[in-house]
Amino acid sequence: MADLDLSNLRPWLDEQENYANSIKPDDPRTLIAQQMLAIISEARGGLLPSADSTANYVPNKQIIEQLSTLRDKAEQVMRKGRH
Repeated sequence: MADLDLSNLRPWLDEQENYANSIKPDDPRTLIAQQMLAIISEARGGLLPSADSTANYVPNKQIIEQLSTLRDKAEQVMRKGRH
């Protein structure tokens, strides 16, 4: 995530969306995936170009933090399920 360009969030959102969509409905991570997809949908609706390229910085950072936290939770659930 160190290489993530906060002014170009769309490719990262695509990656997170692909991950969330890969979770099957009967998977214990389904609720987490649904939360991720809701955040992604809302984020896509709010991504607008700004004149100085900084207007989206704070919201983008919050979106990244929320999705990263949810993905970590989903991966923890998956690891626990394998034990």
